[in-house]
Amino acid sequence: MEVLLDGKEVSKSIAQDSTLKDALHYMQSNLCPRDHLVIKVRCNGEDIPGEKMEASLSKPISTLEKVEVVTSTREHLITDAMTQASISLEDTESACKKIAEQLTEGKNTEAIESLGECLRIWQHIHEAVGKSLMMLDVDPATMMIQDESIDVVIAKPTEVLMQIKQALMAQDYVLLSDILEYEFTSVTDQWHSIIARIRQQAEELVSN
Repeated sequence: MEVLLDGKEVSKSIAQDSTLKDALHYMQSNLCPRDHLVIKVRCNGEDIPGEKMEASLSKPISTLEKVEVVTSTREHLITDAMTQASISLEDTESACKKIAEQLTEGKNTEAIESLGECLRIWQHIHEAVGKSLMMLDVDPATMMIQDESIDVVIAKPTEVLMQIKQALMAQDYVLLSDILEYEFTSVTDQWHSIIARIRQQAEELVSN
């Protein structure tokens, strides 16, 4: 049995009769730096998918040839998540313009397929923002972006996303094109401001 914690061999510290869950708990409590969290576990060279996590955690660690555990700080997790969110958001900005053009040209099927992908990305960004705020353990009502609290700013793009979904349900492609062409620029600007503010908060924690 080989157990690696951030690339360092720690097998001798792990009780042989431990389950994988017990071993992870021990590493988190006793071997990880205080500000680090376990973010990834690989067993025998393979990542554990979410649907198999519970079953894998109950396995005796002695039955596994190799366990690799990766940790990171919450601040680095947040900055990485916000960097990816920013990149994803930029990708959808150009996509929205193309979708609006397709709707104007009557290419509705192509446009709706592309919009569906954008909606999935925006949902992921929304989830990343929410999780990052939870990890920062700050009240969104007290974190400010210029003169507004972040929870107020977050509500604005959410309202426009609801308008997009309503236009889709009504198959009002003229309205949908108008929203994407004329209103969504302000929405992406708001998301960029939110992402930048969360990244700033995380970086301030690192520097402190």
